Amino acid sequence: MINCLLSILFTLLAGTGAVFAQSEVTPPAFNGAVIRVFMTRMAATVEKIAIEQQIPADSISPVVGIALQIDKAGNVAEWRYMDNTQEGRDHAEFAPATAATRRAMEKAFDRLGGTWSPATLTDGSPVSYTSRMTIRIPVEKIRRAQDADPLLFMGENPDENFHAWAKMRIRYDGRFTEKGVEGAVHVRFYIEPDGRIAIGEVVQSPDERLTKEVLRVIRSSKGKWTPRKVRGVPQRTAYEYRVNYHNN
Repeated sequence: MINCLLSILFTLLAGTGAVFAQSEVTPPAFNGAVIRVFMTRMAATVEKIAIEQQIPADSISPVVGIALQIDKAGNVAEWRYMDNTQEGRDHAEFAPATAATRRAMEKAFDRLGGTWSPATLTDGSPVSYTSRMTIRIPVEKIRRAQDADPLLFMGENPDENFHAWAKMRIRYDGRFTEKGVEGAVHVRFYIEPDGRIAIGEVVQSPDERLTKEVLRVIRSSKGKWTPRKVRGVPQRTAYEYRVNYHNN
């Protein structure tokens, strides 16, 4: 009975390819680097393509999920999109990528080139592997690059001076550090055409009290923003504040 169970365990498939119970799998590598490097380069290349080809920022999905199957020879055997219309392991909690996004993603993949090394077992044997990844496209950066009159904070690029301004005012103090509260805070908010601030969504936060503190500072930035303009007309503009707080 035990031998039978072991035989079954040794042939289990884990969705990503043949993964043996007594072996750990080393994931594929892109140009010798971990998969996260590929994800970062894909996002940056999509950004460049969108700006170069003037693909409207509003037509690009901010989050794209893909499943890449890398075969034993290191070839991309299959490319699938993950979204909330898919089932099983390809299901993800975001909308399908737009047609413009898919075109930009596929052009970015071709432009990146590079080579993949297959996943391997502990004995060095190559194995087929499906890597599922979520790529975040910097849509706001694309929009600002395309706009002649971009969103400004105190007359400058908000990616630099708003983050510095907020960091000086968010009280990440003993209320949080003494209780071990740490992690990423991600808030999406809007600058209205008249300069008012509207909170859109708290995408991520490790603690409700820290969320309130971050929102307090965001709201206090009212009057310091210059909305982006299209043909001279101020527009409602989304902005995302994302920062990691660490309890050192």
